[in-house]
Amino acid sequence: MKTIALISTVGGAGRTTLAAMLATLLARRARAVVALDFDPENMLGAYLGLDTLAPNGIGAALAGQAGAWHDHTWRNDEGVLFVPHGKLTLAQAAACNARLAANPRWLARAIGEIGLGENGVVLVDTPRYPSQHADQAARSADLVLCVCPPEPAACATLVAHLPALREACADVRIVVNRLNPAREMQRDLLAMLRHAAGGGALAHRIHVEAAMGEAFARGVWIVDAAPQSQASHDLHGLAQFVDAWLPAQASGERT
Repeated sequence: MKTIALISTVGGAGRTTLAAMLATLLARRARAVVALDFDPENMLGAYLGLDTLAPNGIGAALAGQAGAWHDHTWRNDEGVLFVPHGKLTLAQAAACNARLAANPRWLARAIGEIGLGENGVVLVDTPRYPSQHADQAARSADLVLCVCPPEPAACATLVAHLPALREACADVRIVVNRLNPAREMQRDLLAMLRHAAGGGALAHRIHVEAAMGEAFARGVWIVDAAPQSQASHDLHGLAQFVDAWLPAQASGERT
């Protein structure tokens, strides 16, 4: 079983959308996939089919409440097993941060309780880095995908935090999200990220697609609503990259 953490250093980078989309595309490739929401905003379930925010989940266990978080998981129509974060009060959120600071391997142990086969993958959605949640996710991961829009603040903060992320995880890749190559500034920022990444750590580029928001509002994926779009091609390419990075599946293996 492999763990992939999706991390961003700014809000609004599209990290949660990408986590849900990647989980779905890997499940369609017959991978055993767990999508774990480790972000207190508790939004990942909305992208995977929930009509309301999940009331319970792994956050309650982290806050020290009794009961197993395993009882609150569910599998969506695509076959993705979803672990929600759940709603927390401000006091509970503070308790979570304190527990993570005191137990650096808490998330790694929780992921270890998920019974996937050796060819399965756990995708962890996180709050903005740096944070206790995102740092634990990075240290628990075999691969970190840094989701970064080609905007000055996003690129600058990511470059500043790359050394710490590389210390946390040996394999850190950058996914440039919502790229518009017609804009000269974005081309310059892409070159800056490529240089900061050492030339070889840009996992993928996903182009901006106006229909993305409309597709989500209609409850469909952009790869289904506009399969010929550049963004759909890019998303399939990222899924192919991750699928190739994961251990090869045995013949006939299914989720």
